[in-house]
Amino acid sequence: MSDTVWRARTLLTSPHRLCFFWGGVQWVASALWWFAVLLRAPGLEPVSAELPAVTLHALWFSIGSMPLFIAGFLFTAGPKWLAAPVVEASRLRSGVAAFSAGWLLTGLAATGGLDLPVAAAGLWLAALGLAHLVWRSVQMLRRARRADALHPRLIVTALGVMVLAHGVAAAALSSGQVACVGALALAALWWGPVAVFIVASHRLLPFLGDGLWPALERRWPRWPLWLLLSAALVQGARAAGPDLWPLGGLISLTGLMDVHLGIVCLASAALTLRWWGTPALKSPLVRMLFTASLWWLLALALLAAGRAPVLPPDLQRLLQLAGLHALTLGYLGGTLLVMATRVTVTHQGRSPLVDRHGKMLFLLLQVAVALRVAAALWPDDAGLLTRGASLAWLLLALSWLLRHGGWLGRGTPARPAGPFIAADSDRSPKAAAAAPPANRRPSGSPVEAARRDRPSHRG
Repeated sequence: MSDTVWRARTLLTSPHRLCFFWGGVQWVASALWWFAVLLRAPGLEPVSAELPAVTLHALWFSIGSMPLFIAGFLFTAGPKWLAAPVVEASRLRSGVAAFSAGWLLTGLAATGGLDLPVAAAGLWLAALGLAHLVWRSVQMLRRARRADALHPRLIVTALGVMVLAHGVAAAALSSGQVACVGALALAALWWGPVAVFIVASHRLLPFLGDGLWPALERRWPRWPLWLLLSAALVQGARAAGPDLWPLGGLISLTGLMDVHLGIVCLASAALTLRWWGTPALKSPLVRMLFTASLWWLLALALLAAGRAPVLPPDLQRLLQLAGLHALTLGYLGGTLLVMATRVTVTHQGRSPLVDRHGKMLFLLLQVAVALRVAAALWPDDAGLLTRGASLAWLLLALSWLLRHGGWLGRGTPARPAGPFIAADSDRSPKAAAAAPPANRRPSGSPVEAARRDRPSHRG
C-alpha cells in the first residue's frame, strides 16, 4: 500500500488508527464548539434554553473524546500485556461509529437549541457504542494467556464506568434533570479518565512506580497504584454526592476526604520529584511525561488548598477550578498528547520520535493550561484568558489531527521503528519469572532509559 495516499479503509487495519482518528475528530469538534461558545457568549449563556453550555462542556471534555483514545491504546497494548490474540479493528467499527455519531448529535442538538430528548438520544447512542468497545475488551481479557491482568482489568472497569455515566447522563437529560449532569461529569472524570491514566502511568512510567520505600514495597508491592487510585475513587464519590453527614465533633466525612487528598498529594510529590535532574530527563519524551506529572502534583495541591476551611469560600472555589483544569488539561491532556503521538509515530515507522513539530505541540499545550489556570485564579481577566486558552486548545487539536490523522490514514512502512510498548512476554520467561511483581513493567516502554537511571533510596 502506498504511504502517500490517504484512504479511509486504512483506518481499519489496526485499532489505534481507527480509534485515534475518530478520537481526534471528537477532540477537534468539542474544542471548536467550546471556542465558538466563548466567542458568542461572553457570560457563558446557554446555547440551548434547557442545556447550559458549561454543563455540556464539562461532560463533553470529561468523557467525550477520551474513551476513544483509551480504547485505541488498550486494543493496541492490551494483547501484548495479556498475551492475547490481536483485536481486529474491523470488529470495533460499529462501536466507534456509534460513539462518534452520538456525541456529534449531542453537540449539534445543544448548539442548535434543539430539545433535550435529541441531545439525550445522542448520549444513548454514544453509550451503546462505548458498551460495544467494552464488550470487545472483555472478550480480549477472557482470551488472555497471562495471569497478571490487573492493569488491563482496571482500565476496562473504568471504561465500563464511563458507559454507565453516558447512560445516566442520557436518562437525566431525558427526564429534564439537567442540574445533576455537572456533578455526574465531574464524578465520571475521576472514576473514568483519571483512573485510567493513573493505572497506565503506574504500568508504563517510573514516576508512579517502585523504588521510593523498599521496605513498604516488600509488604505492599503496588501501594502507589492503590493509593493514587483511592484518590480517584474518593474524589469521584465526593463529586457525585452532596455534603455528607458529620461523624461527630469536628470530624466529618468530607474532612477525612480532604485529609486523604493531602496525603495523596504528598505521596505523589515524593514519587515524582525524586526524578528531578536525573539523566533520564534528557530524553525529550521522558521530559514531556515528567512535565505532565508535574501538572498532576499542582492539580492535587490546588484542589487540597481549595478545601482549606480557613480560606474564604470565593477563594476556595477559584482554587478548585484551577486545580480541575490543571488536572484535565495539564495531566490528562499532556499525557494523552505524548502517548497518542508516540503510538502513531512508532507504528508509522517515523523518526525521530519527538520532532520539532511534536515539541511545538507540547509547548502549545503548556500555554493552553497556563492560560486556563490563570483564568481561574484571576477572575477579573478570566474572559480574555479563557478565550486564549480555548484558542490554544483548538489549535492544538487541529494541528494534531491534520498531521497525525493524515498518517493514520496512510499505509505503514514495511518495517516500523519498533513497538511502543513491549509486553512482558518480550523478555525471556526466566527473566520475567525472576522479576519481582512491582517491577513487572514492559521492558520496551518509552522510559526504559529512565528505569536504568532510577534514583536510589534507602528503605
